[in-house]
Amino acid sequence: MKKCEYCGRELDSYHLMYCRDSDCEQRAERFYETRKKTEMGFGVVNVACVVLIMIGLIMAVFSPVIGNIVVAAALVVLGIVILIMPYAPESFYKKWRIRKTSLIVRSFGIVCFLAAVGFTVLAMYYNANPK
Repeated sequence: MKKCEYCGRELDSYHLMYCRDSDCEQRAERFYETRKKTEMGFGVVNVACVVLIMIGLIMAVFSPVIGNIVVAAALVVLGIVILIMPYAPESFYKKWRIRKTSLIVRSFGIVCFLAAVGFTVLAMYYNANPK
């Protein structure tokens, strides 16, 4: 059977895209409109954070405290952006639909926050134990 584009529940007919008696259609339309408006900003911030993470990791070789702080800050910004705008490649939406894909992507945002906490703890360790 065909599944709802938003929630993934099975539909009665192959002619439908969304559940009949729910707000799946409105939620999906709102999601697609928001994604269309903010996708460019999301991509720019995403690329900038990834570049900052790489720079921070290189800096960590020479100055562990500063490098780890840069990585942690970039991960926090990336986590916030991912939680606000949970966008994924189209293949994810085809496989898991909008609601489940957003949940998976937001879980990745939480993992970014946890990694930022780890890098912050590492920076505090290097600050307390200089070589």
